[in-house]
Amino acid sequence: MKKLILLYLFCLCVGFSSLSEAGKALTIIPTTKQAVIFTFGGLQNAQTVADVLQRMDEEKLRGTFFVTERELRENQGTIRLIKNHGQEIGIGLRPGDAPTRDAVKGQLERIRTRLQKEYGVTPTVVRQMYGPSSTIVEDVAREMNLTLVGQTRNVVLTRLKDAMSTDEIMNAVFKKWDFSLGRGQILYFRLDFLSDPTLIGKVMTRIHKEKVDVNTYRTFQDQPEANPRNDSSYEVLSVSDVLRDTAKRWTYPVPKERIPEALQPGTIAYPVDQHNFSKVFLSHYIGAPQVDDKDRMYGLDQDVIRKADKSGVIKTAPERTIFLTFDDWGTDNTINQLLYVLRKHKVPATFFIITRYMPSNPNLLRAIAEEGHTIGSHTDLHAAMAFRDKKGKIVESQDPAAYAENVAEAYRKLAETVGDVKVGGRYSLSRLFRPPTLAISENGAKALFNTGYTYLVSGYESTEDYAAHSLSQLVGAIKAGIYTPRQRVRKGSIIIMHMSGTARFTPQALDIVLTQNELLREDDPRKFKVGYLTDYLVPGYDQMK
Repeated sequence: MKKLILLYLFCLCVGFSSLSEAGKALTIIPTTKQAVIFTFGGLQNAQTVADVLQRMDEEKLRGTFFVTERELRENQGTIRLIKNHGQEIGIGLRPGDAPTRDAVKGQLERIRTRLQKEYGVTPTVVRQMYGPSSTIVEDVAREMNLTLVGQTRNVVLTRLKDAMSTDEIMNAVFKKWDFSLGRGQILYFRLDFLSDPTLIGKVMTRIHKEKVDVNTYRTFQDQPEANPRNDSSYEVLSVSDVLRDTAKRWTYPVPKERIPEALQPGTIAYPVDQHNFSKVFLSHYIGAPQVDDKDRMYGLDQDVIRKADKSGVIKTAPERTIFLTFDDWGTDNTINQLLYVLRKHKVPATFFIITRYMPSNPNLLRAIAEEGHTIGSHTDLHAAMAFRDKKGKIVESQDPAAYAENVAEAYRKLAETVGDVKVGGRYSLSRLFRPPTLAISENGAKALFNTGYTYLVSGYESTEDYAAHSLSQLVGAIKAGIYTPRQRVRKGSIIIMHMSGTARFTPQALDIVLTQNELLREDDPRKFKVGYLTDYLVPGYDQMK
């Protein structure tokens, strides 16, 4: 099952571009707004444009239509129709094979002037319609205060010109693990290329339903159509719609000067060597009942193994307080649904992130942090510190230097994405670490402390939600971590869940557990509260005391 999760994580990055550097065309808009951007070009086929506009009206979608200089001469009626439907009009630039600064500026000025004069439109966004990116285009667009955009995905591929069905296009554009589109991602639809003039509109409708609307949390008891408080849906908007929401905009990567000194990469709170390792490890390791000398504790002194925590609980937590945690990484459809459930019940969680593919969708991690949740590391590569091979021999997954680089790189990626986020007086970024597979080794733990991590956090109950066969089974697993056999809250219990697409029952199972909890009286011994790990795992906390 873990191999399945890693395959899923690998596939997340396919087809996505990273956020651009300053001045480059935006392939993803840095925003936490629950919105995907649809953009369009190629206005020669009036029938296709009309079909797309009608569908957008019916589905309440907005987008940006890029108009070239040629289309200004030949397709005035189509441009007027786009404006009358309330859609955004941007500049479609065709710079030629060897653009000059004057030629690019002249073309942009001519198109902007005609759109203003003839259509009452002042465009603020521009797209280069073909050809390799050019620094000349980037510089001129910036000087003219135009936002240059590209795309995260191109929906119309050259080989699909004579496609006969939406399946042909969907299967080519989206792979098996492309469960959904994400916040700020830009789709580009060329409208004058496919032989069937109605096909691109049908594809757009399917993408909205199967890749955008799928992010919405819907159960029989809770769906946005019936519950006005269900705010889990994603919109389809224009480029400028998203850019205008400045409260959701952010800068990626986060400038170093905005990250507080205590959270800067390279800051080490607990340096260790051979002399003090045992003391530091024992006081800063929160273990798990199932991890011991027979299973997943490798290369440690037997005395350390004997003394190491196996409770999986935070010992200073108040009575009836538990902690929710999520591992790995995922797409907007699973993580957004988790965020809605947590927001609905006003409870915090800690998200332990595998960072290797997170930069292809940093808006999603930023959104987790801005909702007040704690961010921790689950390594960059999801490499366990050590494991037993088929012959039972203990094998380090990486040599100490490589493992140190792995965990340092993970923290750096987290810091440059959420290092400046502060909610309710607390920074979202933490130096907490969740060991992959919960496996521990001496070399791995040393690397963690010496790259700045403070606490190694496993937990009491690993729900294995990625392998759950049913909703009821997972509800039972979550409750097994929360309650003792006598149905009393297990004080300080840490519950381990996952945010990946394989954990498909997790949002609804958690919703059921939290809803049932809210219905209990305050003096009911089964009533639990959810706490922040970072309120208790602070300097001076000692798991041995």
